[in-house]
Amino acid sequence: MENPPENVTRSTTIFQPSVILSVIKNSYVVKGASAALLLFYCLSFIDTVFDHLCVVPGYVLPPNFWVWTLLTHNFLQSHILMVVVDICVVIMSGKIIEPLWSPLQIGIFFAVVTSSAALITAGFYVIFYYVTGNTDYLFETHIHGLGAYIGGFCVTVKQLMPEEVLLRLPLGKIRAKHVPLICLSIAITLSACGVLNGPYAIHFGFGVLISWIYLRFYQKHGNGNTGDMAEEFSFARCVRC
Repeated sequence: MENPPENVTRSTTIFQPSVILSVIKNSYVVKGASAALLLFYCLSFIDTVFDHLCVVPGYVLPPNFWVWTLLTHNFLQSHILMVVVDICVVIMSGKIIEPLWSPLQIGIFFAVVTSSAALITAGFYVIFYYVTGNTDYLFETHIHGLGAYIGGFCVTVKQLMPEEVLLRLPLGKIRAKHVPLICLSIAITLSACGVLNGPYAIHFGFGVLISWIYLRFYQKHGNGNTGDMAEEFSFARCVRC
């Protein structure tokens, strides 16, 4: 289990009035997810509880089948700053996605993306174990946080408003369609530098991939259509700026 930085106090940032007001003004889904993130952050300080709430490759796969961790791992963070990031994404998701999708659509998307990404990431580390023989890949690897959902949210933003200008810079404009690749690059860089835990970038990357597959081919729409076969949402355009 990762220990939170000593110089970060639990009371900072997360209790800023703007963050609290944003949560209060949103739906019960946003409030519930934010409350779960705070509760699980408090539980993360208990080592045995942490191990039973995050996805550990050696336990989630046969013969142990700790399947409940496919849900609980999403809300577990050991660093307060990552809790803030996750809550901010939940708030933005509530503002951008909730008005357009039904609660059932959001629930299915969340379940498919996060559980699939966690399982595939766990399988990835099982392969590392078979290649290296190092059991740490099985029992000392902790997959947790909303990394996969954040990756999926980035893809959803690109799908819903690809040409929306998010930031104007001297070198050009950053549009919504650039978000998945930019965020994935940031996740890889921070993981490589040790700022984020090892599996985070892999977890995030599979979230991007699985969300695109789901939105492209399987999502059910109110008009009876399935998926989004628009050329602008092709895989080639999804993974490039």
